[in-house]
Amino acid sequence: MYIHEAAKLSGTTKKAIEYYCMKSLLNPQVSENGYRDFSEEDVNCLKKISLLRKLGVTVEDIRELLRENDNTAMQKIIEKQETELSRKKEQNELLKELATSMDWNAVHLKAVAAQSRQSVTDRLTEAFPGFWGKYLSFHFGKFLQEPVRNKVQENALREVCKYLDDIQIEIPEELEGYLDEMNSEAGHQVLLKADSALSDAVNNPENWLKSNREIIEEYLRFQKTAEYQNSPGAKLKELLTKFNREQGYNSVFIPAMRRLSPAYDEYIIKLQNADKIFRSGFGSD
Repeated sequence: MYIHEAAKLSGTTKKAIEYYCMKSLLNPQVSENGYRDFSEEDVNCLKKISLLRKLGVTVEDIRELLRENDNTAMQKIIEKQETELSRKKEQNELLKELATSMDWNAVHLKAVAAQSRQSVTDRLTEAFPGFWGKYLSFHFGKFLQEPVRNKVQENALREVCKYLDDIQIEIPEELEGYLDEMNSEAGHQVLLKADSALSDAVNNPENWLKSNREIIEEYLRFQKTAEYQNSPGAKLKELLTKFNREQGYNSVFIPAMRRLSPAYDEYIIKLQNADKIFRSGFGSD
């Protein structure tokens, strides 16, 4: 069928179809007379493209969705749009603050802080796959609310960004599916609960240990079982421990983050204190 019929059946315009063809989202056959010959499959593809455009998906992301054609690719687009909406909302809130206060210097500092935070969290999401990257982005983003104020912090920010740009992570195929499963709404809720529990443990380790001793003891027993040791969770933990040790996460990234963020440095000090209390409480070396 010709382009006018494809446009009618797909509910779009000839101009839009020309654009999609130019962007290689659609590649119909070309007949002997030089006209494009659109198939039923092309029309179905046009319907998908048209719907995705109505939902605000970019041409580049549509190309990825058409190529992958699975829920994982769709989830990535959803998360990307959620991030963009969150940042747009933050920008709008700062604009409202500026309109109310007309304090250009104060709002400028907050905007710079947001820009620095985004530089780090974007790289974390890109460098670490799936749920892993989402968790790290969420976790470290909380400690990057203040602007960079001195040369030490400027150098630390560059070091953090360079580290995240340079690292290479290989995830075994057997664990990719596990990370994809975790990268869901249910996984997100687990992330929030785990981070909240960690915050409680760090800020008040004695009370947290007292309230959760039975759960911790049960988990420590479970870690010794064959069921746990052969689980994807145990294999992922082993992979992360090896990565942290061998690729400079503990020796380069964490120290740079501490220099970049006073809030994170304070958190690490509390974390180290909590770790001593937990080890003492369970008779661990």
